[in-house]
Formats: sequence, C-alpha cells, structure tokens
Amino acid sequence: MEFVNCDETLDDLLINGLQIIQKTKGFRFTLDAVLLAHFVSLKEGDRVVDLGSGTGIIPLLLTTRLNKIQVTGVEIQQEMAQMANRSVEMNQLTEKIIIMEGDLRNIHKSLGGGIFHVVTANPPYGALGEGLINPEHNKALARHEIKCSLEDVVQSASKLLNYQGRFALIHRVERLADLFTLLRQYDLEPRRLRFIHPYLGKPARHLLLESRKKAPADLQVLPPLVVYEKPGQYNAEILTWYGKE
Repeated sequence: MEFVNCDETLDDLLINGLQIIQKTKGFRFTLDAVLLAHFVSLKEGDRVVDLGSGTGIIPLLLTTRLNKIQVTGVEIQQEMAQMANRSVEMNQLTEKIIIMEGDLRNIHKSLGGGIFHVVTANPPYGALGEGLINPEHNKALARHEIKCSLEDVVQSASKLLNYQGRFALIHRVERLADLFTLLRQYDLEPRRLRFIHPYLGKPARHLLLESRKKAPADLQVLPPLVVYEKPGQYNAEILTWYGKE
C-alpha cells in the first residue's frame, strides 16, 4: 500500500521508529506539539481525545509514553484527517489511535460526553483580527481562531471529560488570564503550569497548562522549561525524550 503522495514527505519522529506524513508545502507540526505530548499527565488505560489533531502528531507521540492507551484525534480538515489516518496505519497503531474528521465544537455528540480521562489541545494562538492571516488555508486554520475560538476548545474539553479528568494545552503566555477565566467558567480548575523559555535568561513565550474537571484549587507551578542550550541544541530534558544525553 502506498502511504505517501507525491506532494508529501515522510518524516522520522526519532522515537520508537515512528514516522509521520506531512505536506511538503503547507502545515507541518512544530515543537509545541512535542512539548505538550510530553507534558500531559497520563495513566495506563487512559482514554484520550486530542482536539485539532492536524497530521496526528500528538496521538502518535502519546503512544510512546504508555502501553495501554486509546487516543481519538479530532480534525476538521478532511485532507489533514486523511493524512493522519495514513500515518496511523503506516505505523501499525490502528488499535491505539482513531482519527475522526469532525468539528470539535460538537464532537461530544459523536464520541460521548463525560467519559474521557484526558483531553489535549494545541489550539490556534491568534485571535481573529490579530496579525496577518496566512494565505495557505490549512496554515491559517492552524494559526488563527477561524474555525474555533479558545472558548470553543475549553468548552469542548469540559464536555468530553469525566469527573477529575485532565485537560492539557499549550498556548502563548499573554493568553494566561483568558485561559484561567475560561477554564473556571467551564468547571476546569488549573492545576499544573509550566512556562516555556527559548533560552536561559530569556522571557517565556509559551506555557503548558493542565486543569482538572470539578477539582479544588491547588495550582502547582513547575520549574521552567528552557528549550535550547544554545542555537540548534535542545536542552538535556528534551534530549532524554529521544533516549539521548
């Protein structure tokens, strides 16, 4: 079976022999998805939903963390969902990953509400009217809140999660106040927060945040994550994810 089309690349994820299909020109996953996949709290047997899965990078990476896990990726763009499905089949992970084409705003009607242990999301960072919209449609959807707002993502996570279920996402630091307000509005209490710095001594640009449904207030601020030791060299923590020192 041919998995890769002529306008696509097959890229090595450098972990567990996984590969991913991506467009040669168009949306390609970034380090943000990798950081989120390694941040979210997981337990054996968890049922996970990844909202806005794109090419399926987060579901693929989550399978490297646990033996028993079931991940459903939700992606609104048909082409991206089909690409993600081909990556799942190619990596022989159909027993662990399901990719669904659908709108995250009402996906609980198809998947079931209040039954999942974990929801993850790497949502668009840019609000409508903020900055320039990328002329490439799939990049525009990934970067700006065109098809869904931050509130849509939070509300969807709340509908999907069971009691004490965990919702983890990555976003820009300037949206932190918005995040706290929206999470509490939808019964999700912020519990783990980690700021991401590009280099030691540089301001944080992004954050990782995990909340729990209907949980008491007990926020833990984790040590900062510094991505690079120097240009082109990841720090030791990130390298350990790939079995390197």
